[in-house]
Order: sequence, then structure tokens, then C-alpha cells
Amino acid sequence: MSRMKILNAVEQEQFESPPVFNSVQRKQYFDFSSERLTLAQDLQTSTNQVCFLVSCGYFKAAKRFFPNRRCSRRDLDYVAQKLGFQPESIDVNSYSATTRLRHERLILDFYGFRPFDSTARKFVIGEIEKLARSQLQPALILWRIVDNLVKEKIEIPGYYPLAELILAAVNARKAELCAIIDRALTARNREALDELLVQGSAGEDAPVPTKTAA
Repeated sequence: MSRMKILNAVEQEQFESPPVFNSVQRKQYFDFSSERLTLAQDLQTSTNQVCFLVSCGYFKAAKRFFPNRRCSRRDLDYVAQKLGFQPESIDVNSYSATTRLRHERLILDFYGFRPFDSTARKFVIGEIEKLARSQLQPALILWRIVDNLVKEKIEIPGYYPLAELILAAVNARKAELCAIIDRALTARNREALDELLVQGSAGEDAPVPTKTAA
């Protein structure tokens, strides 16, 4: 199965990257309620507290999670200073995958969202199949699915899981349409199409007439 270029390389990178905040947005998305601050302060290390709250801000803005290495240093430093920590004390490499996944479950619960699990995947497959039948472009299908996930309060996954599901649905729809056409064609229709193809090929190979000098 070939990989479909639903988004170009720049668009894919943007999809997989955390939102880029200006100073006003940074203040808005990292303005934490006392409940979230309490949750953070119960965590063991300053790095865990800061990474947890940065993930909260990113989820509030984008409704998805991002790998540690993609966190903006400016965002990390901003939240660290907000909590009274020295920015240089925050080391995202010490923020383990197990801890991050546990924190993501807390964040989903806090915002009332569901994880992108097997149940959510089945929902997305059904939505993609309906959109594929409408002959929408794959990129438009992708953004419709993102909108539907937010509407249903389901975590948005990464680009590639969605792209693979869209590719499978589009290929299946193409195969279905080809099968319908194949069943509908009579022997006479096939012969007529073959003749048209032969004529078209002959026309492409024919020399282009040139004007001769008078």
C-alpha cells in the first residue's frame, strides 16, 4: 500500500508540532486554575510539574499531546518561572514516558476528553468511510475528522495514524467503484473503450504537421 501525501512536508511538520504562542497567547494558555496547580504541586519533581502544566496548555489549545522533545523551551521556561523554579533546572529528558502517559490521562480527565483508543478508532473509521463516499479530497477529510474528534471530545492523534486510515478508506472506495464499473461494462462497451484507447495512442504518436515555406 503506497503512502498518500495528504499533507505536504511543511504541513505535516506543523500538524505534529505544538502550537506556537505569542506573549499574549502564552499568558492565556498557561493561566492555570487552582485545581490544576494543585495537581501539579502533588508531582514529585520540578520537571514533572512543569512538563505536566505545559502539556495542559498545549492540550487546551490543540486538543492533543506532543513528544517531550517538541516542547518549546520558551514555554518550559515561562511555566518554570511561573512556579518559582529556575528554568535551567527543567530537564525534559528526565520526564519519562511512563510519567508522561500517566499525566496525559489526568489531563484528559480534567478537560473531559476521551483517549484515542480502539473505540475512538472505530468511530473515526466510520466517519472517514462516509466522507470518502462523498468524494472529498483526502486533506479535507483529515480536517473534517479533526473537527469531529474535537466535537466528540476525543483526543486528536498524530498525523500518521489518521493518514493511514484515510488512505485505506480512499483505496477501498476506489476499488469498490472499479468493481461497480467492471460489472456494468458489457463486452461491446469494452471493445468500444479498447478502440478509443488505441485511437488515442495512435494520435499521440502521429507526427505534428509543420508549415512549409511558400
